[in-house]
Amino acid sequence: MRIIVFAPHPDDEIFGCGGSILKWMDEGHDLHVIYVTDNRVLISWGRSHDVLLEEEAKEYINLDEDEIGKIALEEALQVAKSFGFPKENIHLFKFHDQDAKNRIPDGVKLAKPIIKDTNRIILPSDNNNHADHQATHTIAKRAAEELRLQGVEFYVYALYNILKAPKEKHLKIKIIDYRNQLYELMKGYKTQLCLKDTRIGWQLLKKKRTERFGVFSYEDMNKFENF
Repeated sequence: MRIIVFAPHPDDEIFGCGGSILKWMDEGHDLHVIYVTDNRVLISWGRSHDVLLEEEAKEYINLDEDEIGKIALEEALQVAKSFGFPKENIHLFKFHDQDAKNRIPDGVKLAKPIIKDTNRIILPSDNNNHADHQATHTIAKRAAEELRLQGVEFYVYALYNILKAPKEKHLKIKIIDYRNQLYELMKGYKTQLCLKDTRIGWQLLKKKRTERFGVFSYEDMNKFENF
């Protein structure tokens, strides 16, 4: 099975569906990951919202956004490699962090050749209060619509909002066997671990037991809160 994972930012693949990625890889599926943005405003955003850990961020404090974005994408490439993604299955859109909403047509154009022969698309939820996550959802869904991917499964994960879907649309995947591996993989995102909330989430990976998805079909599009 060919599975495409959309990550709005480097590290969203870990927190949104990382254990499932590892499970699907163990099952022998062909997995691809798309990193939509470059995390370039990570340090400035963290400082302006008083969530930056100054000691952990000291080597990045004086770098400009271009430099931060370059480092963040290098981290993403290395983490994806550590996950087990082949080099040719790692896709970087390189959109500026916090600007994906202005690049939706470009994202659709880039996504279509990647998803055209896929069986399952993993994407962040609709009605998302994070602009980059919402834009990523729109990109993935619009690309699927333009290609009329009627036989594809859509696995929606919820970050920054609650998964709202009928019980029959919910799926839990047990990831207990993978949580320590996820914890180690997250160490590769040194820039992300400069933020208080991300560091807390990193520790919680050790206790994570399941990942939840809303599972939808092409015909379900625009009929549910999250899809």
